[in-house]
Amino acid sequence: MSEVVSELVRFITTIIGILGLPPAEIAVRVFLAIAGAVIVYLGYKKYLEPLIMIPMGLGMIIANLAFIPGTGPGSGNPHVDYNFTDWSAIWYYWLQPFYTLMFSNGLIACLVFFGIGSLTDITFLMARPYVSFILAAFAELGTILTLPIAAAFFGFTPKQAASIALIGGADGPIVLFASAKLLDLPRELNLFVAINVVGYLYLSILYMFQEKLDELTIPKKLLATPMDIRGLPKISPKEKIVFSVVIAAVLSALFPTASPLILSFFLGVIVREARVNRYVRLLDEVVLDFSTFILALVLGTLITPQTLFNVLVLKVLALGIIALTLSSIGGSIGGIIAYYISRGRLNPLLGPAGVSCVPTTAKISHKVATKYNPRNYLITFAMGPNVAGVITTAILASIYMALFA
Repeated sequence: MSEVVSELVRFITTIIGILGLPPAEIAVRVFLAIAGAVIVYLGYKKYLEPLIMIPMGLGMIIANLAFIPGTGPGSGNPHVDYNFTDWSAIWYYWLQPFYTLMFSNGLIACLVFFGIGSLTDITFLMARPYVSFILAAFAELGTILTLPIAAAFFGFTPKQAASIALIGGADGPIVLFASAKLLDLPRELNLFVAINVVGYLYLSILYMFQEKLDELTIPKKLLATPMDIRGLPKISPKEKIVFSVVIAAVLSALFPTASPLILSFFLGVIVREARVNRYVRLLDEVVLDFSTFILALVLGTLITPQTLFNVLVLKVLALGIIALTLSSIGGSIGGIIAYYISRGRLNPLLGPAGVSCVPTTAKISHKVATKYNPRNYLITFAMGPNVAGVITTAILASIYMALFA
């Protein structure tokens, strides 16, 4: 009788692989699947960014419940093998070609930047470049301070700390690109996955907490400061193209390790300003959407006990929120200083817009401004420091890669 029972159990666990795991791991996987379902729901309700959270959440659910013992060279995940240096995995896993060929070399980050550039208006950046870049520099406070905090108090090496600190720039593609270059892969693959999952998860959390943080750190009477869009100078597409070519060339010469991201972003801007509509549609509706979808789905399928349940992940969670909070506060400080230097002509909400999650933080600043002054139209002004934030984060990433990679 016992032999029949054991054979039946073996038969069931062969078909339903997860049942053959230790009870503790089953419980963890069920917990992660439930967390994935919550993420999908929050994306559906627009509390989190649906473009990222829905595919990521569903990837979490499926990757944790679908377990095949002994599949290929991996550890039971039927979608992707965690080690993208094992080329044989490409023959076993359907998502492996994307992971191996697009994540390790930063290609997927560059594809996202193509699309972001094609959507970005650089009018205010060109109209007031000094203001935009100074505010963006203030909004890098978390990117700068989190590095020594992570190294001194959390025990990370300088290059690990640099990878984590870049979460403060609130730019997912830059975090992915730089961490792939800074970390010792595949040995530090768990940390690579944790940093990028936390980075993209916290980008969605920006929707929820930065608005309140802006209201806490900036005096209420300053939030209603009006800015008249009629005061902006007229800048022609030709001038924008020349500016993009020059700044992309200069930045690439000064910071060559970030050149792939700089080229991708400004090529998108130039295509937009040159009105090459076929390319604009390609970069926006195809390249950006597809690369964002694949990025989120692959990261979701990597969120399993093998990669997440490590003490390092808890540290990254803490440091990520520290980095983003410090960056937002730094932006508010810069915005308040700009308000007084300009004698009340600049709304201090331009500062937090310098946190470079394009165009999320610019939209948040606009939303807060209209809440306190319904006639205030801040989005065009906020895009200046917002775009400058992309550039300053790329510069810091390049410096970190040059120092530590």
